[in-house]
Amino acid sequence: MIDKYVKKEKKRIDREYQNIEELNKYQEQEKRILDIEEELLSELAHLRQEKKLSQRDLCDIINLKQPALAKIEKRKNSPQLSTLVKILDALDYHIEFKKNSK
Repeated sequence: MIDKYVKKEKKRIDREYQNIEELNKYQEQEKRILDIEEELLSELAHLRQEKKLSQRDLCDIINLKQPALAKIEKRKNSPQLSTLVKILDALDYHIEFKKNSK
């Protein structure tokens, strides 16, 4: 009887441990995404300023409302991929994929 209980508890603990591991992996991935987004949006604002474009100038080029761009640059909103591509195109940049070097 005790043996059966111990096996059951061990299975439960194993499942909980797996859930914790999965949660940790998920949190690490989310942090990485937020870090990349922070770096990207910061760089977009920098590139716009480097080109001496105001937010309004850039918005006129890509047909976006200025408050929307302000929210993106302040990291209050994440841009849709199509908006990101339009911004990059207007700034003469593009997205490039590189293999991670681990």
